[in-house]
Amino acid sequence: MMYKNLTRITAIFLFLILPPVVHAQSGGLSFDLPKPKKFENRKLRSEKTGEKKFTIPRRFMQNTTTHYNFYFNANEKIKEVLDRAKTAHRDDYTKLLSFYNYNFEETSQYKTELDSVIYKSTAGILLHDLRSNWVDNLYLLIGRAYYLRKDFDSAYLTFQYLNYSFSPKEKDGYDKVIGSNSNEGGTAFSIATSEKRNIAKKLLSRPPSRNESLVWQIKTYIANDELPEATGLIQTLKYDPLFPARLKADLNEAQAWYFYKQQNWDSAAIYLENALGNAANTQETARWEYLIAQFYEASGKHDLAKGFYDRVIKHSINPVMEVYAVLNSIRQSEGTDEKAIQSAVDALAKMGRRDKYVAYRDIIYYTAAQIELDRKQPAAAEAFLEKSIRYSFDNPAQKSRSFLALADINFNKRDFINAKRFYDSTDINSIAPEDQDAFRARKNTLTTVANKQLIINRQDSLQKIAAMPELERNAFVKKLLRQLRKQQGLKEEEVSFGNTTPGFAGNTGTAPAVDLFSAPGSSKTDWYFANTSLRAKGFNDFRAKWGNRPNADNWQRSAAIKQQGINSINNGTDPKQAGMLTGQIAADEKPLSLESLKDKLPLTPEKLKISNDSILNARFEMGKALQDNLEEYADAIDAYEKLLSQFPGSALEEQTIFNLYYCYKKTGNRQKEAEMKRLMETRFANSKLTGIIKNPVPADTGRKKEGGQVYDEVYNLFIEGKFTEALSKKKAADSLYGKYYWSPQLLYIEAVYHVHERNDSVASVVLGNINSLYPGTPMAAKARNMIDVLGRRKQIEDYLTNLQIERPPEDSSAAPVTTAAPVTTSIQPPITNSTVKPVTDTLQLVKKPAAVKAVKPTVTDTAQLAKKPAVIKPVKPASIDTVQVVKKPAAPPGSFINTPEQPHYVVLTMDKVDPVYVGEAKNAFSRYNREKYNNKSIEVIPLPLTDDMRFVLIGKFENAAAALDYLEKARTLAASEIIPWMPAAKYSFIIITDNNLELLKSNKDVPAYKKFLVQSFKDNFK
Repeated sequence: MMYKNLTRITAIFLFLILPPVVHAQSGGLSFDLPKPKKFENRKLRSEKTGEKKFTIPRRFMQNTTTHYNFYFNANEKIKEVLDRAKTAHRDDYTKLLSFYNYNFEETSQYKTELDSVIYKSTAGILLHDLRSNWVDNLYLLIGRAYYLRKDFDSAYLTFQYLNYSFSPKEKDGYDKVIGSNSNEGGTAFSIATSEKRNIAKKLLSRPPSRNESLVWQIKTYIANDELPEATGLIQTLKYDPLFPARLKADLNEAQAWYFYKQQNWDSAAIYLENALGNAANTQETARWEYLIAQFYEASGKHDLAKGFYDRVIKHSINPVMEVYAVLNSIRQSEGTDEKAIQSAVDALAKMGRRDKYVAYRDIIYYTAAQIELDRKQPAAAEAFLEKSIRYSFDNPAQKSRSFLALADINFNKRDFINAKRFYDSTDINSIAPEDQDAFRARKNTLTTVANKQLIINRQDSLQKIAAMPELERNAFVKKLLRQLRKQQGLKEEEVSFGNTTPGFAGNTGTAPAVDLFSAPGSSKTDWYFANTSLRAKGFNDFRAKWGNRPNADNWQRSAAIKQQGINSINNGTDPKQAGMLTGQIAADEKPLSLESLKDKLPLTPEKLKISNDSILNARFEMGKALQDNLEEYADAIDAYEKLLSQFPGSALEEQTIFNLYYCYKKTGNRQKEAEMKRLMETRFANSKLTGIIKNPVPADTGRKKEGGQVYDEVYNLFIEGKFTEALSKKKAADSLYGKYYWSPQLLYIEAVYHVHERNDSVASVVLGNINSLYPGTPMAAKARNMIDVLGRRKQIEDYLTNLQIERPPEDSSAAPVTTAAPVTTSIQPPITNSTVKPVTDTLQLVKKPAAVKAVKPTVTDTAQLAKKPAVIKPVKPASIDTVQVVKKPAAPPGSFINTPEQPHYVVLTMDKVDPVYVGEAKNAFSRYNREKYNNKSIEVIPLPLTDDMRFVLIGKFENAAAALDYLEKARTLAASEIIPWMPAAKYSFIIITDNNLELLKSNKDVPAYKKFLVQSFKDNFK
C-alpha cells in the first residue's frame, strides 16, 4: 500500500473524524462537515465521483487499486486478529463449549489492529472513485472490525448504512422501498438483493456485501442480547426468495447461535449441523461437531450425541478433544442397567492402560470416577480419582478437579480430616466464580473441624496408652522409640543434641569430649574447636536457629519424613498409630528419649484433666462449627451427643443441650427437640437459654424493632437478587430470633430462589414452614401448589422431554404439529391423564439458565416457542413492511403525547427487583389473567428498561379507558392476591402507548413519564 507522505496520511485520518460532503451512493446519506483547513481547497478522489465517465480502463484501475492496496490488507488484518484470538482461546471440554472458539474479550484486546482495519477501509473508500466494485466490501470490513472490537452500536449502524445505501435504486437514483412491489421485479416480501451477475463481475469482484450485512446484523443483535430483533430478521431472511444460496450456511450459523443463547439445544444442534460447511478448517469442524454432540446430550438424545462424538474422534487433530470425545461417547452408551455401566467403566480402565492415551490417564480415570459416582459407588470412584491424581503431571486444572471430587467424597462420608486435606490441594481458580465463596466457607470451616478432630484423636490415643498396664506400656513406648529413631536415621544408642552438655555434640557429660581438631602436643590454643566457650556458644546459636537436631546425616530429609508421617496419620483408633503420633509430636519439642515420650502421656490426675478438657472443648467447638458454618446438623448432633455422654455435668452442658435443641428443631426431630426442652427446664430452669426456649419472642420493644429491621433487610436483599448476602444474614438472624420474625412473603421469595437453584428439598422445607406457621392464608395456598409441582418435577420434565414436534419442511409456512398436547409459553401442557395434575407457571423457575443439563422442550424453527423464561425482551413478529424489521425503530421526537384513543399497555414497573422475581411476577399476572379474563388473550411480556428498572407489559388494551379499568382492578388485588410476596415499595402501575414506550426506552426517564400521566389522567395517578 503506497502513500505519498505522512502528511497525507494524517490528513486522511483527520478527514475520517470530520469527513466532507460525501455521497457514497446516489440517494445515500450525506455528511456536511468541514475538512481540515489545509485541505479545504483540495478534493479527494471520492469527492470527484461522477465528474468523469467511469470508463473500462478507469474501472479496472480503481477496482484493482482498491482491492489489492486496501481491501486485501484490511481483510488480512481481520484474519490475523481472529487467528490470534483463537490461539489464545482455551476450551474446557468438561463443560458446554462456547459457540465460537474465540470471544469478544479476546478480540477487543486487539484494538490497535482493528482500528487499522477501519483506517485502511475508510481510506480505501475516500481515496477512490465511489463507483468502484469494492466500496460495499470495505464498509462490511468496517462493520466487522467494530463488531470484533465489541462496539456493537457502531457495528449495527455500519451494517444498517450498508443495507440502505446499497439497496436497489430507481433509474433516476432514488431509493426503492425495501420489500415493496417495485423492488426486484415485484417480489413484495423480499428485502435481499438479487446476485445475478455477469461472468466478468464474478471474476473481478466479490459478491455484493449488502446481503452479508443483513446476516451480520443478526449476529450483532445476538452478540448484544437483542434476541427479539434477531428473531424478526432471521424469519424474514429465511423465507426471502432472493436471499442467495451461498449465504444459507451463514444464516444457519446465526440461527444456531440464536438457539444456543436461548438454551434450546435440539434446535441449536440442527441448525449448527447445517452450518458445518462454514467451519474454517477440519479442526473447527470437529469442534462444532463436539458442540452438536453436547447439544444432543443435553436434550437427552444420547444416540445422536454418540454419533457426533464418534465423528469428532475421526476428524479432530486435537488429542485432548479426541480423548474427551472418546470418553463422552462411551458415557452415552452406558445405559441404565448395571451391566452396561460396568462395560463403560471397563472400557475406560482399558483405555487408561493403552500407550496411546498415557498422557491423558488423569482425564480418563476422572471420567471413570464420575460414572462410579453416578451409580453410587464412592469407594470405586475414590480409587479412580487417586489414579487420576497419580498420573496428572502437566494438567493442574484436571488435578484440581480430581482433588475437589475426592474432597467431596470424603466430606460426604464425614472424613473431615481427609476432606480438609483434599480441599487444601484444590486450586480455587478451578471453582466457578459463583461457587468460590461457598468453597472458601466450607474449606475454612473444615480447617477448624479437622483440627478439633485431630485433637480428639490424639488425646484419645494418649489416654488409651496411659490406660495400659505399666509393663506393657513401657514395652510399647520403648518399641515405639526404636521405631522413631530408626525412622529418623538415628542409631539405637545415639543420643540427640538435647542430652549433651554445652560442648561438642558427642559429649555425654560423663567424660571430656575427644577433640579431634586440637593441635598435637598442645594443651591450650585459640583455635575454635579447642575453645570450650566458643563451642558452647556455637552450639547454642545453632539450636536457637535450627532447633534440636539429631547427630546424624540428612536431618532435613528426616524432618520431612517425620512431617509426612504426621500428615498421613489415621483417625487414631489404633494405639500403635497413636503412639507414633505422640512420638512425632514429642520429637518436635524434645530429643527422642523414653522420658520425653512418657512425659506426653496423661499418667497423673492433672494431666488427665488437661487431656479431658482438650477433648471437651474440641468436641463443642467442632459441633458449633458444623452447626453454624456448614449447617450439617446431623454431624453437629453427633458431636454434642458424644460430649454429653463422655462428660456429663460439664461446664458446657447447658450450652450443649441448648444447641442440641436447636439442631433437632432444624432437622425436624420433634421427639428429641421436646426431650432437650425438658432437660433444659429440669436442669437449668432459671437460665437465660431456657427462657429463650420457653418464650422465643424477644421481651423488649427495642429487640423487636431490631429483629424486624434485620428481616426487612433480608427481604430486600432477596428481592434485589443479592442471594448470597441474604442467605448469610438470614442464617445469622435465625440463630438469634428463631421463627418469630419470619413472614410468609419472606419465606415465599426464599423458596422461589431455592426452586430456581434446583434445591428442591430446601425449597420444600421453606414452603412447609409457610403452611405450618400461616395456615389458611393466600400464601399458604401458593406454597401448597408449589410443593405439589416440585413433587412432580421428574414427571413434568419427562413429559416435556418426550414431547415430539414435527417440523414443517423448509419451504413450508405451515405451523408445527405436535404428537402430544401443544406446549404454551408458560410451559403448562394440558395433560388430560387423571394421574397427572396441571403444571403451574412456577415451573418456569425450576430450571437453572446456565445448566448444560437442563431439559428443554423440543422447539420449532419458527423461534416462537424457542424463548426461555429468562428472555426479557418481547419477540417482535416479522412485519410485511420489512423496513421496520431491518431498521431499529426510531424514538418519536419531542415529549410524551396523550392519545387515549390508541391501544395502551398496562405496565407493572419494578425497581431493583431480580429477574427471578420479575419472572415470578409475570407468571402471577398470567395466572390472574386466566382466572379473571379467560375469554380474552392478554399477553404478559417482561421488558428491562435499565439495570434497575424492569417492566412487565400487560395487554394491549384497545384504548386508555380499557387499560385503566384493568389497572384499577389489578392494583386493588396485587398486594393481597396477585403478588402479595413483593414489597409494595418495589412496584407500581402505569399505562403507556407504543410511541410513548419507544420514547421512554430511549430517554429512560420514568419519573418524567409518571409526571406526564398525572397531568393526563389526574383521577387515576397521583
